[in-house]
Amino acid sequence: MELTDEDTGEIHEVPALEVEIRESKADQDAEGETVRILAPLDAPELCPVTAVRRWFDVLADAGQLTDGPLLRRIDRHGKIGADAAGRRNDDADRQGGITARTVRTIIKTAARAAGLITDEDERAVAEVWEDRAETIAAAAAADTEAEASSILSGWRLRLRRALQRGRRITGHSMRRGFIQAALRSKKPPHQVAIHSRHAPKSRAFWEYVDSVPDWEQSATMSLRLAA
Repeated sequence: MELTDEDTGEIHEVPALEVEIRESKADQDAEGETVRILAPLDAPELCPVTAVRRWFDVLADAGQLTDGPLLRRIDRHGKIGADAAGRRNDDADRQGGITARTVRTIIKTAARAAGLITDEDERAVAEVWEDRAETIAAAAAADTEAEASSILSGWRLRLRRALQRGRRITGHSMRRGFIQAALRSKKPPHQVAIHSRHAPKSRAFWEYVDSVPDWEQSATMSLRLAA
């Protein structure tokens, strides 16, 4: 991305991405929106600009630098995009691209590596699934329909509770996490809303704002209690 210096008129390169989102849930009329992402100068290993450039190199080496999705799936054999094994996309324009399920898997894998999802969480879910066949058999042997329904409802409730802890880390966590981090860094809410593509009066966005405590304005900030 290049910018022109207003004082000198000189053009200088700025490490950034301009991502055009042609259509989204919040843009049903497909008017399109552009999101700019600057490279973090203090953390080059997390730089999205560097990551995209390296990904282009990977695509070029694989002969995949072609029209189609930017983010493409890779199978266990290292094949990329449409050449990779797996379920085909019904949308020809998105053929070979990753899916929402891929994003969830990537995020959960990272969360597991960071210790945000524990082995105990995984075991709890596995144990409930192990009881599924036995639960179905018990429901089939129940004397009444109401009793069978109660048995199945109890199992579903156990599964829901076991999944709740792990489900806190989802694809939406990336969106929510950015908003929370930006607000905690004292970025103006209206600028954060523009980047997250929320409407100015979005109720969902202001719920994020309200959930971030401002320590400097805390009612306890001025209290000086003796130990």
